[in-house]
Amino acid sequence: MKRTTSILLLTRLWLLGLCMMLAACATQLAPAYDKTVVAGLAAANTDTMILFASASNGTDKSSFASRADQYNSLIGRLDALSLQAGARPMPKNKVTDAINRALDKRGSTGMIDDDSTPPSAYAIKKVSDTLGKMRDTDRKQGVTVYEVLAFKGQAVIYLDQAITYENFLQR
Repeated sequence: MKRTTSILLLTRLWLLGLCMMLAACATQLAPAYDKTVVAGLAAANTDTMILFASASNGTDKSSFASRADQYNSLIGRLDALSLQAGARPMPKNKVTDAINRALDKRGSTGMIDDDSTPPSAYAIKKVSDTLGKMRDTDRKQGVTVYEVLAFKGQAVIYLDQAITYENFLQR
């Protein structure tokens, strides 16, 4: 009986030790926080909103040349930022589920999780794509007030996703 009790006690101590070791292991659930990505995203967000504000009354294709550099600079910075955000290794995890719950609580659309690219990189690329479509429409025919609102609405969804994800990594 004493031997069985001793074995049982040793087994419990061993399991407790194993549990404590596993609990102490740091498991990375998302890519590392990168201050330069966050700063770049904040600047791109501001510049994107400035572009939308400047076009908020609609535009005429005859004045496109005055906005071309603004579009191209912003799209180029967003593409570079997407590449920088996507260059971080993406471990397998369920962090995106937690972020999507936070976005849902705020009434925003959730992020796509493909486990190979940080969701913020995908979202930033979608903002760039949206501005590219707006630029092309502006060049071809100008954009109406309603088109600006539609482009802005789509960009805001993706910017919200990217900013939320990157800020979530800071904790």
